[in-house]
Amino acid sequence: MNKIAFPTVALLGLAALTGCHTWEAVPYNTMWESGETSAANWKTNAGPKALDKITVLERTATVQPDYDADYVRTCYNAISNLLATARPDMGQNDAFDSRLPVLYATTVDLNDYVSTTNFGRLVSESLATALTQHWRNKVIKMTLRQGQVPIVPRQGEFLLSREAQEVASDYNAGAVMVSTYTVALDKVYINVELINVNHNAVVASTMFWVPLGPRTYALLNGQKFPSTTVDSAVSYTRKTTGRGGNRPY
Repeated sequence: MNKIAFPTVALLGLAALTGCHTWEAVPYNTMWESGETSAANWKTNAGPKALDKITVLERTATVQPDYDADYVRTCYNAISNLLATARPDMGQNDAFDSRLPVLYATTVDLNDYVSTTNFGRLVSESLATALTQHWRNKVIKMTLRQGQVPIVPRQGEFLLSREAQEVASDYNAGAVMVSTYTVALDKVYINVELINVNHNAVVASTMFWVPLGPRTYALLNGQKFPSTTVDSAVSYTRKTTGRGGNRPY
């Protein structure tokens, strides 16, 4: 019996191993590549070629810009996108309730939730102003005690802190608008989220970037006035290139 059973098991193991390392040219009907609608009501008809469309390359070189964004209009556009894509009420509690007030907090550094800069403070106020202009409900600034932050990392997730939930309860707020920024070589990426207070669920999110120009550079580094002792982005570029324009990294 052993002589018959042993080679059968070996063959089954070889077949399983081969199958694991073979790409199916024609996906199964239950796979998203086949164009079948998933549980999330989403599908693609492009097959494996859809993977080629994930990364979008920028056609310009990574350089330090000598221009800045219009923060006010940019934040206005960001809020328009945020509200337009907010999760609607479909009979579930973890939606964005536009009838309730929204709290907002200062935009913080993604790498350090307890610190911010002049840039972060300016962005958060611009976002709050745009939110106020978009709808009639109350927009309330959330002032936390020193060392407190509106969102805290916990087991890979970002949840509202206890104090933020208490403040939201005091004002009967439905959501808290939180925002973070990340500084890159030539840009600053900003992420804005609306978090449902009762369920700690992200009900709206948008992400955009602004160029790391001389004004943004100065705001990030606490430079309020032109100074000979503190290099601005433009003066630094001129020293490294000799012409004040777009230094490649």
